[in-house]
Amino acid sequence: MASNTNGAYDPLLHDGQPAQGRASLDTQSTVPSTRAASRTGSGVDLEAAAAERLAPAESTPTRFRRVRAGTEPALKKLVILLVVPAIVLLIIFFFISSVSSSPSRDSSPIVAPTGISYASGFNMKQSWGSLSPYYDSGKQWAGIAENAGKGYYGLPHDQCRFKQVHVLHRHAERYPTGGALEKLTVLANKISSMTEKPAEELAWISLFNLTLGTDLLLASGVATEFTSGSIFWETHGRLLYNATEKGEMFWHPSLNVYPNGTARHIPVLRTTDQSRIHTSARAWAAGFFGIYSGEDNSPIDNDELYKLVVMQEALHINNTLASYYSCPNSNSKKYTIGSRIYREWVDIYLADASARLNKLLPTANLTPMDCFSMQAMCAYETAAYGYSRFCELFTEKEWYGYEYRDALEFWGDSSLGSAVGAAEGVGWLMELLGRLEKRLLTDPYGSINVTITGNEETFPLDQPFYMDMTHDSVIIAILTALGIPFGTLPSDSMLQPRLFVVSRLTPFGARLYVELIDCPEFSETQVRLKLNGRVLPLSGVGNCPTTEDGFCPESVFIEALRAATATVDYDNACFGIPKGWEDVSEYMRADDE
Repeated sequence: MASNTNGAYDPLLHDGQPAQGRASLDTQSTVPSTRAASRTGSGVDLEAAAAERLAPAESTPTRFRRVRAGTEPALKKLVILLVVPAIVLLIIFFFISSVSSSPSRDSSPIVAPTGISYASGFNMKQSWGSLSPYYDSGKQWAGIAENAGKGYYGLPHDQCRFKQVHVLHRHAERYPTGGALEKLTVLANKISSMTEKPAEELAWISLFNLTLGTDLLLASGVATEFTSGSIFWETHGRLLYNATEKGEMFWHPSLNVYPNGTARHIPVLRTTDQSRIHTSARAWAAGFFGIYSGEDNSPIDNDELYKLVVMQEALHINNTLASYYSCPNSNSKKYTIGSRIYREWVDIYLADASARLNKLLPTANLTPMDCFSMQAMCAYETAAYGYSRFCELFTEKEWYGYEYRDALEFWGDSSLGSAVGAAEGVGWLMELLGRLEKRLLTDPYGSINVTITGNEETFPLDQPFYMDMTHDSVIIAILTALGIPFGTLPSDSMLQPRLFVVSRLTPFGARLYVELIDCPEFSETQVRLKLNGRVLPLSGVGNCPTTEDGFCPESVFIEALRAATATVDYDNACFGIPKGWEDVSEYMRADDE
C-alpha cells in the first residue's frame, strides 16, 4: 500500500504484497484497550472509543439527606484518609510517567512500526527503486484496461500473432557501483568507530562488516536474466518461430527460416563490454535458446545459436546502450541536477530516522545521508545474501521516501529534469526506426555507432526478435525521448500519484518490449509497448490514439518515432549550451569538490 507524506493511502502509487520477516523495533508502542478496539478488526475504532469515554456511567438516582452535626468530624477524617493517599499516588504516577516519557537508549523511540513486515501488507522490496528485484504484478498504467496484455500469450485472442518483437533489457542484480560503495564505506567506518555500545536491540551492528563487492553481476542476477530469457521464449519466441506447429518445445536452429523455408542469418543480440551487461546478455540468451534444456538434438555451443555484438563502453565512443559516454554534458552537474535534488529530499524524509537511530547508536553521529546508505545497504545485501538486518530499521513511510529519492535522481539526471535526458535516449529510438523501416544507419548522430549500424552482419533488418542489453538510466532516457509524459517532480515533497516510479520503470532485470502484432480485425500491424509486463499508454506519443489496449497502428507509430527523434537537438544538448539552460549556474557541493 502507498502513503503520501501525511501517511494517507494512495492506491495508484504502488501495489504491495504481504511480506514476511522480523518484528518491529517499536517496542514501546501502547496497545489500545479491548473495549476501545473495533469489533471488525485489530485496529482501534476511534469514534467508538471516544463515545465510550464520553458516555455517563450507569447509576441509580441519589436521594439527598441531611447530615447530622455529630457526624461532620468523622466525615472529614474519612475524606482526609481517602484524598491524601490518592494525591500521593497521583504524584508517584506522574513522576514515573515523566521518567518513562524519556526512555533510555536501550529502548526504541515510539515511532511508526519498523521491521521486515508491516500490518498494511506493504512490501518494501517494491520500494527500492532501481535496486528492486524484478516484479510485474500490480495495477496497469492509467488508461490501460486491467486485462490488457494478459491471456493467451498476452495477445487479445488466439487469432492474433506476434510479427516482430524488440527487447530492450536491463542487467539484473549486481554489487554496488564504485560510487555507491564509497557511501556504504563511509557508513561502515562510522559504525566501526563508535565508542559506546549500541542499544540492546541494535547490538548486532557492532559485529557488522562490509563484505560487498563492486559492479559485478550477482548469482541472483544471473538467475533473473536466465529466467527472463526462458519466459520470453515461452511467451513470444514459440509464436515468432512457429515452434509448436513444428514440434519443437525448445529453440533449434531449424526454426530460424523464412516462411518459404530459406535459412535466416543467425540471430544477433547486442550488449556492451561492461561485465554485468555482458554476463546478463549471455544468461538471458542461455534461457531463451534453451542451452540447458537437455534435448539431445539441441546445440549447446553459443556460436551455433546466436551472435553477440559487444559494444565498447568508453568516453567519446558512440554506443546507444551506454549513451552518456559520448555526450559530454551528461557529466556536468550544471545540466544534470539529480544529485542536488535528491540530497534535498534525503534531508527531509530521513530527518526523523537519523534522530531515532542516533539515540540507539549514540556515538555514530549519523546524518540523513548515512541513513540513506543504511537503506541502500538493505537492498544490496538482500540481493547478494538474501537478507539484511538493515532492512529492519525503517518505517513504511521512510521506504516510500527512499523510492522517491531514486525517482528524483533518475528524473534529474536522465529524464525531464535534465538537459541531456532525451539526447541520451534518441539514438536507440533511431535504431528502432531503422529496424522498422528496414534500413541501415550511416549517420553517427545521437550516439549511433555506424560501424555497427551500417552493416547487416551486426545490424540485421529481418529478425523476428531483437535483444539489446543496457542500463536503467538508458531505458529511462529512451522513454523520455519517446515522449512518455513523466511530468515534474518537486524535491521538497513526495508527488503522488505519479507515473515516474523507478521500481516500476527499471527494477533489476527490467524489460521493455516493442511488440508488432497482427490480428484479423486490424487492417494494419499494431504496435504495443510493454514495460515489465504492463502495457504502456501511447496516447502521449505522436498521434497514437488513446486506447485501453495500448495499440497504435505501425504507420502512426513510425511517424511518432520520426517526430520524436527530430525534436531532440542532440548536438546542442550534448556539446553546446542546451536550450532553456543558458542562465543555469554550475552546482557544486563542498563534498563533491
